Amino acid sequence: MNLPLETLKKIIVGSGFVTEQSFDDVVKSALEIGKDPIDTLVFHGLINEDTVGRLIADYYKVNYIVLKRIKIDKEVLDLIPEKMVRLYRMIPFEKEESKLKLAMENPEDFEALEFAKRVTGLSIEVYYARKEDMDRAYGQYQKGIEEDFEKIIKENVQKTGEISTDDLVKAAEKLPIVKILESIISYAISEKASDIHIETQAEEVIVRYRIDGVLRDVIKLPRGVEAALVARVKILSNLKIDEHRVPQDGRHKFNAGGNEVSLRISIIPGFYGENVVMRLLAESSRPLSLEELGLTGRNLDLIKESIDRPHGMILVTGPTGSGKTTTLYSVLNILNTVDVKICTIEDPVEYGMNRVTQIQVNTKTGLDFASGLRALLRHDPDIIMVGEIRDQETAEIAIHAALTGHRVLSTLHTNTAAGAIPRFIDMGAEGFLLASTLNVIVAQRLVRKLCSNCVMKYNPPSDLVKKLSKELNIDLTAQKFYKGKGCSLCGGKGYVGRIGIYEVLPVTEKVRTLIAKKSTSDEIQKEAVREGMITMLQDGIDKVASGLTSLEEVLRVVRES
Repeated sequence: MNLPLETLKKIIVGSGFVTEQSFDDVVKSALEIGKDPIDTLVFHGLINEDTVGRLIADYYKVNYIVLKRIKIDKEVLDLIPEKMVRLYRMIPFEKEESKLKLAMENPEDFEALEFAKRVTGLSIEVYYARKEDMDRAYGQYQKGIEEDFEKIIKENVQKTGEISTDDLVKAAEKLPIVKILESIISYAISEKASDIHIETQAEEVIVRYRIDGVLRDVIKLPRGVEAALVARVKILSNLKIDEHRVPQDGRHKFNAGGNEVSLRISIIPGFYGENVVMRLLAESSRPLSLEELGLTGRNLDLIKESIDRPHGMILVTGPTGSGKTTTLYSVLNILNTVDVKICTIEDPVEYGMNRVTQIQVNTKTGLDFASGLRALLRHDPDIIMVGEIRDQETAEIAIHAALTGHRVLSTLHTNTAAGAIPRFIDMGAEGFLLASTLNVIVAQRLVRKLCSNCVMKYNPPSDLVKKLSKELNIDLTAQKFYKGKGCSLCGGKGYVGRIGIYEVLPVTEKVRTLIAKKSTSDEIQKEAVREGMITMLQDGIDKVASGLTSLEEVLRVVRES
């Protein structure tokens, strides 16, 4: 944040969007726990990013630009070297004859402006862009990797023929192997992949990326490079190079053009050789607000109401990769103030949080969820997050913690919100205790978002619309439906990014009675719907009507789970 706090206050409070008291309260809390004041205002839903951007741009008397909605031509990016745009916090995004449009975080940085004029020889039109938007835009320099990726890999694979794997340490430190792995990771970051898979097959090594929840083949490497490549991964993540028979887990931080990306690495032995999966976690990204995650209306109100309760349990359910941990981190970010003690036990710790005591499960030393949770209770916490409840002991400790005045957040692997209750009871939890502690259960999935650049209206098959209308007991024939046509911004896929769809089950008196009686999940689900619960399918259809996703995507995610 370049602006002095007092100036920022005058701009935002003077706009009328935020009261002086709200501004002071939120900013005081942000500074106490080391958060960016603007991010915190946005996170708490007091003002949105674009409104802040326009207000600051007006203050500087320049135009405001949202770079995440623009694909910048490589020729324009090449006008100013990446190293210098990062140094001066600026980025060129459009050229018109002798004029260059330049986005800047500080439009009054005259040294940066003079450098841009000198290096390009063009007149400069300045725009203001937010810091977070600028950081994302710098990733477009990485897009050049796409053009060179296969060429770099091919050239270095040819050189690996000269590398002996008799000494894996030496082989892993040879330049071709280093270049191959760096290119694979850099390209994954540029493509916004969440995971990299390196899979050893009978005749080849396949590299795949998971992008927006879907796996895609990226490149195939010849057999012979996998030993040195896996050894390189092991060196980076401090794992045993000579161990090939048991799974190993590690971590590594990769610097991608000034932004650190944390890699969570898992290596397992396969039939043809070792396989690697690397989870990519951007360390610079802030937790998303509940609204940004996709929670709206009644669902949002119910969760906020539960967050405000002084004790009890908030459960988030769904399969692996459905965004449960991200939702819990967003809730923790709301609760994280100087007057509370927050402790977590996780497997693994995915994001570091200021002023939060975070413990990672370590089965080798006997530190599991149950023992870790028991230890945390001796640390005088107000709020506890348990990464996952997997067994009877953890379930019982979590329930008793909620009963004794703590706020407990956790996840469970069930397909529906109502399904969490029988799962708890199957683990040995007492129904009457569960009824006394549960505040709300959230079930969620992630659906791909339609590309805003190529979204278009269309008519799905009429028989499908009629079937859904009957199932949901509402008329969908007049509803608008959208899909992505496919363009250069989304790589022809029609989707960019993901958003959550939810069902939020508040534990009301009637639901408590059913829980205490150990009723089935169907009985609890029917009662919750009678009381107004929005099902996950309905929430998905609502997001379809808003143009956020497609009907096919919602059905793919909901029906397959």
